[in-house]
Amino acid sequence: MTKEEFRNAVVEGIKRVKGLDAVTIADDETFTHAGLDSLDSMNLVLEVEGITGLNFGEFNLSDANTIDEFYGKAGELLARGA
Repeated sequence: MTKEEFRNAVVEGIKRVKGLDAVTIADDETFTHAGLDSLDSMNLVLEVEGITGLNFGEFNLSDANTIDEFYGKAGELLARGA
């Protein structure tokens, strides 16, 4: 999965969680910049799992609070074949 594909999944997930038509967030901006609180972040992980087919398990998005960091976590899962 490319970073662009993952980024698109995250942006789509934010739109679904927040009920928005469009989201603007840079790869190094925190998810709070997009208006997500801690509950929204948990829902975002579920949305991204559904879109990408990855299983993040008990992953806490506060450990990777930007698209760059979240993609790094996805890369770890992909390397393990998750």
